[in-house]
Amino acid sequence: MKKIHRPYIYFFLSAAVILFSRKANAQSFEELAAKYPNDYAVIQNISKSLTIFMKDGQPYAESKNEQDILVLDDKANGAYNRQYIYNNSYNSLLDFEAYTKVPDGKKYNKIKVTDVKTESARSRSIFYDDTKQTGFDFPSLVKGAIAHMEYSEAYKDVHMLIPFYCESYIPVVNAVYTVTLPTDMQLKYTVLNDAAKKINVTESNRGRQHTYTFTASDIKPTDRFSNAPAASYYEPHIIIQLVSYKNDKGETVNFLGNVNDLYKWDYGFISRVNNESKELKLLADSLTAGVTNDLVKARKIYEWVQSNIKYVAFEDGLEGFVPRPAAAICTRRYGDCKDMASILTALLQAAGLKAYFTWIGTRDIPYDYNDVPLPITDNHMIAALNTGNDWIFLDGTDPNCIFGLPSAFIQGKQAMIAISADEYKIIRVPEVDVNKSTLVDSTYITLSDNGIKGFSSVYYDGYFGSDIYTKLMYSDPKETKDYVKYRMGKASNKFILGNFNISKLDNIAKSVNIQADFEVPDYSKKISDELYINLNLEKLFTDYSIIDTARRKIPMENDYKYSIKQYTVLEIPEKYNVTYIPKDFTVDNPSFSFAIKYTKQGNKIIAMQEFRNNYLLMQPKDFPDWNNAIKKINNQYKEQVVLEARK
Repeated sequence: MKKIHRPYIYFFLSAAVILFSRKANAQSFEELAAKYPNDYAVIQNISKSLTIFMKDGQPYAESKNEQDILVLDDKANGAYNRQYIYNNSYNSLLDFEAYTKVPDGKKYNKIKVTDVKTESARSRSIFYDDTKQTGFDFPSLVKGAIAHMEYSEAYKDVHMLIPFYCESYIPVVNAVYTVTLPTDMQLKYTVLNDAAKKINVTESNRGRQHTYTFTASDIKPTDRFSNAPAASYYEPHIIIQLVSYKNDKGETVNFLGNVNDLYKWDYGFISRVNNESKELKLLADSLTAGVTNDLVKARKIYEWVQSNIKYVAFEDGLEGFVPRPAAAICTRRYGDCKDMASILTALLQAAGLKAYFTWIGTRDIPYDYNDVPLPITDNHMIAALNTGNDWIFLDGTDPNCIFGLPSAFIQGKQAMIAISADEYKIIRVPEVDVNKSTLVDSTYITLSDNGIKGFSSVYYDGYFGSDIYTKLMYSDPKETKDYVKYRMGKASNKFILGNFNISKLDNIAKSVNIQADFEVPDYSKKISDELYINLNLEKLFTDYSIIDTARRKIPMENDYKYSIKQYTVLEIPEKYNVTYIPKDFTVDNPSFSFAIKYTKQGNKIIAMQEFRNNYLLMQPKDFPDWNNAIKKINNQYKEQVVLEARK
């Protein structure tokens, strides 16, 4: 009994540290209102006291969490009332309290939150998820009010501890994170995204307990932008990992100190899977009958899984970690990422190929296994195929991923490949070369009485082609037409789409060709005897492409590297001479290159625009070069061909 109740003593000690920190950094309403004149509210205090201890011979953890939102303006009411607390089968909610302290002269009236509802948290990308959300609304968020909530959680598996973020959606005045554990446990912590050294770390001992205290103050929210990576790439946060503990015999037990420990834990989940099956062997043989080339065998199996097994995400306790047997998946014809990896691995191995279960984090996660050997570093499972000289990474969750290319969202990430119970490999998935995903547009235009008429033929390969296959999988005729107009639209918002045709040229390589007739009224301009026409029908950049470097401090992200090449061919009208053709233009830097080139061939003028995007993640230090290039490109986009009537 004593062991069960002792954590609350540690919570008391941690609470004392937090209370002292709050008092030391206390600021009045007037001071905060002056400091944050453009904010309706601030998080006056946010704290988490985590205590790790032994329970039933295993590490266990509980935490007490508190948050105070100080309302600086009445406009906060309606904006910040709704709050959620999330829990799942690995961290359960023990107790909860929330109320608003409404100012009344020199005192506060406490109004408790009464309508609290706990329900399943829904995600568009997950069919079933055991995550629960406890939702409620703070009442009476008037100027000067304090919205307070506190709750406790139990962590049934200390492998699954989550990071503590010091930043939030509104300014954080004070943040305190304490971690208390017995002195015979070893802890490692990692502070990320804190170049300004806002997070202070102290350590203290009290009896047989050791406490780490992390404090931060005046953390302003980072401005959010589109085409940006996840917040974990730039928000300051703290990751802790329990390296080891001592068991009842006094022996040191390794827990999560390095990649070996993580692999041992991970492998325990796949070791339970029995993928031996006569039916799977027969299926593998039928899919590869008459094929002698191992890569072709692998491709046929991969494509069969993509076509016949539907991806459905499940996250329910251990089901979020343990793959189901391949035979069961084959019968059901659906599964989550682990199940897709299971049936892929089983079929490839049944065909005599070297395939393995593989853990990997998507690009939403910034961590490497070498730096953060924890379960939070991966959120996905695929199959890895050893070809002898190289690795091919097979993601069964993407029905249109091209064999030989990784799914776009795992490029550049470390993969942990399970060779056996005692052997694994950490291999980095390559970033796919810019030349693998190409768009080539050939557009032919003639001048009409009120604008231009034209015909475009566009070829898409690589990830471009995969995207189109995916987009058209479930599109009805209207959605398909709208999508073609979006893809083929050019020159101006007056673009009128005519007849079009979509040809899927290669289901293996996912090559697509879209052809379309079109017209654009009022596009060319006539002044006296001269015709002016801009052959940059599709401007890939505008003034909105220029980055506000004073505001944007976070990277810019692309789904994949790619190359776009566009040819615009103008037929010179009879009785007109060409009097001006713009000069060629190029710009080149490590992140991207751009060029416009003009040529005259007989009665035609050809403008070629080429853009090569060579980055997945552009850091803020590269923004000035980007902006300088975009300004030059936008100036070049103003250049027009001039034709003059013959006299």
